[in-house]
Amino acid sequence: MKKWLALGLFFLIAFSAKGQDKEEEKDIFNLSLEELLNLEVSISTKTATNIRNTPGILTVITSDEIKQSGAKGIIELFQLYVPGFDFGVDVEGVIGMGVRGIWAHEGKVLFMINGLEMNDGMFATVPFGNHFPLDNVERIEVIRGPGSAMYGGFAGMGVVNIITRDVYKSGGYVSYTAYHTGRQFAQNNVSFGTGVHQNYLNIGISGNYGNGSRSERDYIDYHGQSRSMRNASDTYTRQLDLKVNYKNFNLIGIVDDYSYQQIDLWDSYYPGPPLTESFKSSLVQATYDFKPNGNLTITPKITYKWQQPWKLTVIDSNYRYNNNKTFDGLLGGISVNYTKNKLILVGGLELKHDHLNLPELVDTAYEETFKNGKERLTYTNTAIYGLLQHDNRLVNFTIGARYDYSSEYGNSFVPRVGITKVFDFMHFKAMVSQSFRVPGGILPNRLPQGNPDIKPEKGTSYEVAIGFKMPFQSYITFNLFDVFFDKVIVYSMGNDGITGIGYYKNVGKIGSRGVEADFRNVGSRVSSFATFAYYMRIHTDSDSLYNVPEKENYFLGFSPIRVNGGINFRANNRVTLSASGSYFGKRYAFTQKDNNGVNVLKKLNPLFLLGCSVNIKNILLKGLTATIGVNNIFGEPFVFPQPYKGSHAPLPGLDRNFGFKLAYEY
Repeated sequence: MKKWLALGLFFLIAFSAKGQDKEEEKDIFNLSLEELLNLEVSISTKTATNIRNTPGILTVITSDEIKQSGAKGIIELFQLYVPGFDFGVDVEGVIGMGVRGIWAHEGKVLFMINGLEMNDGMFATVPFGNHFPLDNVERIEVIRGPGSAMYGGFAGMGVVNIITRDVYKSGGYVSYTAYHTGRQFAQNNVSFGTGVHQNYLNIGISGNYGNGSRSERDYIDYHGQSRSMRNASDTYTRQLDLKVNYKNFNLIGIVDDYSYQQIDLWDSYYPGPPLTESFKSSLVQATYDFKPNGNLTITPKITYKWQQPWKLTVIDSNYRYNNNKTFDGLLGGISVNYTKNKLILVGGLELKHDHLNLPELVDTAYEETFKNGKERLTYTNTAIYGLLQHDNRLVNFTIGARYDYSSEYGNSFVPRVGITKVFDFMHFKAMVSQSFRVPGGILPNRLPQGNPDIKPEKGTSYEVAIGFKMPFQSYITFNLFDVFFDKVIVYSMGNDGITGIGYYKNVGKIGSRGVEADFRNVGSRVSSFATFAYYMRIHTDSDSLYNVPEKENYFLGFSPIRVNGGINFRANNRVTLSASGSYFGKRYAFTQKDNNGVNVLKKLNPLFLLGCSVNIKNILLKGLTATIGVNNIFGEPFVFPQPYKGSHAPLPGLDRNFGFKLAYEY
């Protein structure tokens, strides 16, 4: 009954909104269907290509869609807009990403901001949860599928590129976001951005500073003990982005300081004061575009990356661990882009030199040392890649490949072939590609003497997509996929069972097959979207770490069926009302051990997360926008399960919260 009352109240507000404003502003309602379908993206081919013609399964989320979604962060946004992407808990409170049912946290998805790689240099992971705020995002491009042929070993299942505010955009903005559960802040962030333009010099600066929390519910650990997460799951984000353009020279920089409180560690909750774990990154990249003629562009680049990931100190009788390692890497490369008529040639050469460093003062009782007896591990990787795309009257044909040589993992060669065709009313794509995963920097150090060397995972993917224009400014796409990985790299516990320092090894195959759909409708008053994703577990001869016993089509942690959708109603030129929801089918997770030490498998019931918001433009003064919203209206007991058998109980998240955002653009 409460659900129907909430929905009724929302639509009552929507249809009772009054007033008009003669000023027309550029938002999602003013973008025609043609403009949306002809967006140019570069994430798949590293050169601007029409989204319907690019050889990949893509999702593009614009800044207007972000504003209308009501999403507070990447997790909520991707759960709504990106079919097949989901999230689960790893260890120590870290939330990671899964794709098409497969746990992709340790280096199967490349995550970038403005083209800079954010995956950490120890395990290739990216933590989520009030991380990477959305206020300064221009748009997000996502490859739902392999991208290794262009991007290398972290792109086996997907590529994400967050593009922040355009350096050429005049003026600036400042915003404040506050959402509260009634007992603690769910989000409390300040964001800003501004630009400087003088002759040929363009500078853009944007940043975020804030805090929030994951949940206020009780966390029940693997032994059945509970502790409240209220005031024990706070998150802190600090991020600064810099873009500089002077004629053909470009400089991009990012400083990202993310930390959070946690009490869950591994299998048991931590009884003391909440522990703080942090991930720090500083990245800078310089490029220069040489353009000998109108068709050819040659771009040398140099990138420096410094990180201190997984920083945590625990000295406890049940869990002794200390990590203060830092990572730094230097990448130099050159890329070539040639475009003439309907021919595109893209190629490049990259040389990467990475270091993993111990702190100067090492407590060997708790800090993992390096087997070489030194304070530094060094890895190098050389890569060459190329892509040819030719458009003709019959089909548009793409062929590409990448070759990598790693000082630790040897050779990897991955090809890709794609065929696309765009008609006025439909488009068609068929792709076959391979991918590989080169693990993070610490993994070779975790190889027991006598064990075989770790080899890169090898992925093979088959994808078919078709899209149709429909009446009433609507469009729908469907895609089928079949993906599997061989020589999967998995983690095994160490002998002490305390520190969590185990070892890695290659095992058999893991894969999934399924279908995804994406529907968009663009109208002058009403716009809407819906996504659907279904997977089934296949190609699995030794995936006992991930499978659900007696449920052969399931992977742990992720529902095979996901349905999402949203609707935006423009009451007038100033007021927009939005509602969005996500349906999660039943999921399975190991939640605890019984009295006999046997792992207990639990079915997590289906649930529906609903949110709604009201957006009012030019409130009090021109350029000031207010948004009022509520998330998880029904107070569903949403959790992040562990998508593998790792003795970590599901982590609560997404409590019901109410709040507002004020944003001023000038």
